[in-house]
Amino acid sequence: MKKIVILCLFSLTFAACKKAPVTTPALQTGNGITGKWNIISVTVIPRDSTGKAINNGTGYAEPAYYFFQFNADNTWVENLDPAPTNPLGESGRYVLHADTSFTLINVNLPSSPVECKIVSLSGSSFVFSHQKATLYNGVTPGRLEYVFELKK
Repeated sequence: MKKIVILCLFSLTFAACKKAPVTTPALQTGNGITGKWNIISVTVIPRDSTGKAINNGTGYAEPAYYFFQFNADNTWVENLDPAPTNPLGESGRYVLHADTSFTLINVNLPSSPVECKIVSLSGSSFVFSHQKATLYNGVTPGRLEYVFELKK
């Protein structure tokens, strides 16, 4: 009987202790670029070594199944395959720099991040660009600017 009383007192002592409320971290809702964005077109603008545009560029309409997916956990996927179960494209992480630019870090090329400039961004439209070094005719240095037009 004495053991039962001691056990009850011990149980009551623990029951009377206040527990700190359990808090869960706020759900990440993302940022302005979070979501699935269909690639409508890509315009390639050739630039000389000073950055001046050589011409207005050439626009390429993209198939309806091309898209970028930017997730709230700062991961991204670019899909270029019509079969959603067989994604063909790139993926990795991204770092958003305010509302003006972001960096894409490809999981397959982590040492070659791509710096992207946000040209415009709204709830349904997203335009960004990035540049890549090139050699015209194999000898003249320049850059190619890729401008992606995306829609939700």
